[in-house]
Amino acid sequence: MKKLMSLVLIVLALLTACTATPEETSVPDVPSADSMTKPVIAVCLPALDNPLMLGFQDAFKGAFGADYDVQVASADGNANTQATQVENFTAMKVKFMFVMPVESSSLVPKLIAARQAGVIVLVAGGDPGNADAYDSVMMMNQYLSGMYEAYMAKQWVDATYPDAEDGSIETVIFESTLNTEAVSRSNGIKMIAEPYLKNVNGEYIDADGKVVTEANRIPNPAYSSKVNVVQIVQAEMFQAGQTAMQNVLTTNPNVKLVLAYAGDGGMGASQAILDEFAKGPGVSAIEDLNKIAVFGVGMIGAEGPAVLDSATNKTVFRGTIRFGGDLVGRTIEFAGKMLNGDIIKIIYDPLDIVTIIDGKLMSTAIEDTEVFTIPTAEPVDVKLAPGP
Repeated sequence: MKKLMSLVLIVLALLTACTATPEETSVPDVPSADSMTKPVIAVCLPALDNPLMLGFQDAFKGAFGADYDVQVASADGNANTQATQVENFTAMKVKFMFVMPVESSSLVPKLIAARQAGVIVLVAGGDPGNADAYDSVMMMNQYLSGMYEAYMAKQWVDATYPDAEDGSIETVIFESTLNTEAVSRSNGIKMIAEPYLKNVNGEYIDADGKVVTEANRIPNPAYSSKVNVVQIVQAEMFQAGQTAMQNVLTTNPNVKLVLAYAGDGGMGASQAILDEFAKGPGVSAIEDLNKIAVFGVGMIGAEGPAVLDSATNKTVFRGTIRFGGDLVGRTIEFAGKMLNGDIIKIIYDPLDIVTIIDGKLMSTAIEDTEVFTIPTAEPVDVKLAPGP
């Protein structure tokens, strides 16, 4: 009887192992049958509630499913759940782990432990803050994204105010100090008022990004001597940007240029400017919307249509820095390289400048995402997704 009971328990355990999948549980507890014969690729996602996350799931399975047991875990937005998932995958001795953190800093010890156990770790979505937490990280160069926004704004100033005197264009900067990456982008934006080229740490650099002495400093291509920064305020999202701009216009009604930390906040500033202009002559100090511009970083949702609408002054949000490109495709590309031993420590997201050229929404690719260089690529049309 004891032998029969033992046999029944073993059969039940095998049935459980064969039928459980990572999609059915947010925390992998029992290795699948495939994992006993195939090396495991673990995909740790913050959630599975949007097309991008589902795209990661399908892409990993499609690209690697023939040779690897691809196990996908959703944290459902819970950082503690994700930490447990990483721990469990580490205990399973998976070969490769792709992680898009719910919250990066708290996950660092788990990622370090995974690497110490021999797991190849690829992190996407931002720098966890500790180089020991990953073999490779996919992230945006925040400083350069801000600096290219400054460069885009400088070009607009030169085209719109060719004869303006130095310091005559009143300018406002919306910054963010929420975290290190936010500060880096904000510092890049502020390069519009810095005559000499600097890195994210404020050190003088040459064209190759090497730190140099003050005697060897070189001009900053994003600098505009015509700009006079009259205010720097905290604002990230739409409502904050709109409120901040309303306040700015009460104290500095002649502001002509706004450099926003994020595209969403920039659109809020644009709306405040349009509302002020609508008050009419004699009430509003804004006489000509063509002489006012707002710029930002990011093109995730409404930013593209807003830039397009600036061609007819339905907005004054005249340009943004787009980042990311084909994120899913690039992730699969680099995951494949890492599995073959080709590992790059930092993989920067591609950047491009999106603005209006001859009434059309155009993008100009930025060739270098490590050191500032003036873009030389030909602008191409931007195709927006059809509206609802």
